[in-house]
Amino acid sequence: MKRLCYKEVITKSRNKTKTTWNIIHKEKGNLTNENNIKSLRVNNHTVHNQISIANELIDYFVNIAGSISNKRINKKTPLQNLFKYFNQPFKDVNWPYTATKEINKIIDSLKSKNCSGYDKISIKIIKISKPFIISPLINICNKMLAQGNYPERLKFSLIKPIYKSGDKSSPSNYRPISLLPAFSKIF
Repeated sequence: MKRLCYKEVITKSRNKTKTTWNIIHKEKGNLTNENNIKSLRVNNHTVHNQISIANELIDYFVNIAGSISNKRINKKTPLQNLFKYFNQPFKDVNWPYTATKEINKIIDSLKSKNCSGYDKISIKIIKISKPFIISPLINICNKMLAQGNYPERLKFSLIKPIYKSGDKSSPSNYRPISLLPAFSKIF
């Protein structure tokens, strides 16, 4: 019923594109500023500017990751470990092409969430539009496999701080999550 209702609204609309995007935003749920961090305490001073807060959290997350990796017993780099176990070159790898059934199965297996990466496209939107986008997705995926090239834009993610517990103004009480583009998950 909802689909029929939206179809009628779009059909009667003068600006079909704008109406379609309004419906998508409505279904997706409007983003609110409730998740914004109001203030952050850094080096005994409080920061209120959102850009400064973002930069401080980035610095904290980067530095904490570095300090954790320095505590590892194995001081070899990941590349050194690869050379240790795989000292002979790989033979050419031939990937089988993907098919509609496989992409359908992958899309269906993803959780229908409203969250999205930097591209603002959620899994829920992809599942709704699956009949219309499945053919281009298969074509793109097969081209990526044939060329052995993964698009740079699909490697980007949106990093968000998630509050854990304790003092909300302390950077140590947040953990970063990485929101990947939905198409990245499919490919």
